[in-house]
Amino acid sequence: MAADRAPDPFAVPAAAPAPLPSATADASPVADRAAAPPPPPFPEPAAGEVAELGPAAVRLYTRLLEGGPQPTTALATALGLSEEHTGHAAAELLRHRLLARDPDTTPARWRAVSPYTAAAELVGPEENRLRRRLETLERTRARLSSLIPLYEETYRRGTDSGAVEVVESRDRVMLLIADTAARCTEEVLTVQPGGGRPPGYLERALPRDLEMLGRGVRLHTLYQHTARYSPGTQEYVRAVSAAGAEVRTLGELFGKMLVFDRATAFLPVWDNPDAAVVLREPSAVAFLCSVFANAWGLAEPFSASYTATTATQLQDTIAGRLADGAKDELIARRLGMSLRTCRRHIAELMDELGAESRFQAGYLLALRSASTAPPPADPHRATTAP
Repeated sequence: MAADRAPDPFAVPAAAPAPLPSATADASPVADRAAAPPPPPFPEPAAGEVAELGPAAVRLYTRLLEGGPQPTTALATALGLSEEHTGHAAAELLRHRLLARDPDTTPARWRAVSPYTAAAELVGPEENRLRRRLETLERTRARLSSLIPLYEETYRRGTDSGAVEVVESRDRVMLLIADTAARCTEEVLTVQPGGGRPPGYLERALPRDLEMLGRGVRLHTLYQHTARYSPGTQEYVRAVSAAGAEVRTLGELFGKMLVFDRATAFLPVWDNPDAAVVLREPSAVAFLCSVFANAWGLAEPFSASYTATTATQLQDTIAGRLADGAKDELIARRLGMSLRTCRRHIAELMDELGAESRFQAGYLLALRSASTAPPPADPHRATTAP
């Protein structure tokens, strides 16, 4: 957001370019040099980045390089431009620090300034400030990183230090995720239950994920089937898939999870939506990765609609929940869909089965699934031909 950006050192109110001396002023003899008009003020750059040089400005700069300092009238004549257009071109050069007025000349004469000098004046101060800031940040990171061996050694001795960390501030959670993502080198596993993701979340996640993919990091994401109908999620999946990510969906997911390089996992805190559990214990993280692998193997590639397989999985899941006596609200929440959509699915399922109650619908569907399942193998049956 604009409010979060560091102030631009060149972001000053834009002013109209100072007028260059007119043709009349150039041609008129001036007896008293003290009576000559003062040189125009040096225009400050407009807010934001200085715009690219236009063709007329490049021609004017080339003319000054080839012909040396010249007054406005001569420049306009040589370029075949009106003095007004010449003035606009000169103003562009002034904003880029590529034009200067020769002092103590009458009529006013303009000369080209070296791009080296212009860059030193326009870019140099801010570049130096940025370099000093980066050096300060590197020293800060180095001071904190020097404590990592002590931190890890304490954990290895069995002290409860860093294997499980609860971060209760949402801002700190987001900063920690961003920092871990920036240092990720191999793989990211994400599980995002609850249907389509909120647009604000996807807007924040997309640049981070594309940056990781651009560095060769593998990204595997699991959504629920209901996310297929979310326009925002569809757009996000198209963007990351084009960059090499893999996205699949499953009817039900085991919970929200984010794992970087199979070393650091972020899990939700059940009673605090702004907090996160940061897990670094190798065996626990490995277990989470194996759970993810099992779910990934059952999941279907993401598409913008239900396939026959995903529709059947959704129906089976609803039926199983009905047979367990779950309420509509719980089923909707577990499947990441609205309550209205969930009830529509339940009504269609009951109508298809001819069931008079939700429990009966679950029972009938369970019988139908059992009747279509392949028979179990007979352990006593001969395995060789007679």
